[in-house]
Amino acid sequence: MVSLTKTKILIANTHRLVREGLQMMLGQEASVQIVGDAANGMQMFSAISELKPDIVLLDINMPGMDTGETLSILKSKGTKPLIFTTATDEDVILVALKAGARGYLSESTTAHNLIKAIDSISKGEIWVERKMVNRIVEGELNGDPPIKEQRNHSKEQLTPREKEILALLKEGYTNKEIAEKLYISEKTVKSHLNNIFRRFNVSGRLQAIVYAIRNGLC
Repeated sequence: MVSLTKTKILIANTHRLVREGLQMMLGQEASVQIVGDAANGMQMFSAISELKPDIVLLDINMPGMDTGETLSILKSKGTKPLIFTTATDEDVILVALKAGARGYLSESTTAHNLIKAIDSISKGEIWVERKMVNRIVEGELNGDPPIKEQRNHSKEQLTPREKEILALLKEGYTNKEIAEKLYISEKTVKSHLNNIFRRFNVSGRLQAIVYAIRNGLC
């Protein structure tokens, strides 16, 4: 019999109804184990030290909590933060992602998307709701001064497959979804992404999208 390793989840949210709703929803999933919940930052850090969750469903609106500092601490503890909040400010979300959050979901999302996000993050991917990807990227482009880069045109010559993957990346598709659409393996997708990141001299998906848009590559 194959043993299924469950992803351990801690729910950190001010609202009791939200915590209880998430516990009921995720409690039905065979791949997920809810190990605890917290209503504030102090409870959350105590629970993380004791329960060592893989992912924290984190409400960044919890009172008395500095988002950047909190995410830095979570990162140092080896816990992956998934922002799950009513906040929709692109600047706030972008800062959170830069500070170490592994994904973002609004509380209006579907159960299906929540499970997909948890699955993606547990595999080392970053998850951002598809409808938010372009808004975040546009905010990044409009808010920051142009990057002065050493243009190396040979490095920017993407293969046809890499262009396909980059286009799907911009649309917010996960590695698994990209693999399914292009009829290739996830391992192949990751290999192509690593090549793209290396050529662009970036370390992540969002940075790659921003670079590509700035330089007219997608």
